[in-house]
Amino acid sequence: MQLRLEGKYPIGNDLLKQVEIVPDEDMPLMLFAQLSDNQMIAYYDETLLSEIHTELAKRIQGIVFPEIEPLLDVLKAQNILFEIGHYKTYIFPSQFADLSNINVICLHKHAPNVQAFGFDDFSDKIYAIEREGRIRAACVSTRENEFCGEAWVYTDPEFRNRGFAQMVASIWATNLISAGKVPFYSHKMENIASANLANRLGLDPIFEEIVISYGTV
Repeated sequence: MQLRLEGKYPIGNDLLKQVEIVPDEDMPLMLFAQLSDNQMIAYYDETLLSEIHTELAKRIQGIVFPEIEPLLDVLKAQNILFEIGHYKTYIFPSQFADLSNINVICLHKHAPNVQAFGFDDFSDKIYAIEREGRIRAACVSTRENEFCGEAWVYTDPEFRNRGFAQMVASIWATNLISAGKVPFYSHKMENIASANLANRLGLDPIFEEIVISYGTV
């Protein structure tokens, strides 16, 4: 589901194809993930040369997540530039529900205060908390389709540590679940604040992912 949010579709057992252009989502060289049951999976860019793909697939058999140096050695040997990102993804429990928070309002992406907050490039509905006539925290689907959505949460630095992020994320997720969709939440591993939010929300971790992307330098 999350791959399809990013416009990527699996081909066969381990190849990915970019079938839809999604803003800020480039085709990676490789995705390497450990699921919550400790199963490991890997996907490769379908355009990767067969000999490199074969060598990566061979090396991955001995990997202990997240120690991926043997995979990087293959890319270095081929003089392939790359960048690495390490992420954790969760889902909201299916019984999750919070419709009681009167502090959170639903706004449309074209509302002037949404545009001022910088959330007008995402999905149509923004769940927000206002103070003094301005949005101070909001949650929106950074990507959404008929099956699922992925959260983007931001709080004005002056209004942090008040529980606002938890409030807006809760209402966002509840509305997605009510619409029959799966709400995802992801963060970079180094983002401690986002990890703490996931913990406060009681989210279920489903996988950790290392993304090896094409380098630019």
